[in-house]
Amino acid sequence: MFVVTGVEAAPGLSREELWAGLVLKAADPVPFVPAISECRILERRPDGFDREVVVRGERLKESVRFYPLETVRFERLSGRARGTIENRIEEDPAGALALRFTFRLEVEGLRSSSPEEVAYAEGMRDSYLAAVKPPIAE
Repeated sequence: MFVVTGVEAAPGLSREELWAGLVLKAADPVPFVPAISECRILERRPDGFDREVVVRGERLKESVRFYPLETVRFERLSGRARGTIENRIEEDPAGALALRFTFRLEVEGLRSSSPEEVAYAEGMRDSYLAAVKPPIAE
């Protein structure tokens, strides 16, 4: 299992604006996440939805749960990399907002802490950094 985390500042955005961007990206990630080529909502719930996405050619299912104005949590239910991804809005003591993303994934067939797992984790981080910037800019 690997854990990747990163923080992206969100200058000039309100919590509500940042939240709206995260909700939009969860429901329709294709314009924001270069690694995702398809997304289909399977079932909606009051606190989120289940979706099917195609990530780098692999079709997988995720459960998306909203913790309003704070966190969007994605749980990978199928696919080679399973676990959770969280997008969390954070605020420092001065009131500045930032978006923290955290991956906690285990990749089938990769030994923990192996060079292959490290390379996979770095690729996920780079891909996610590219995906985080557009909702902040919206």
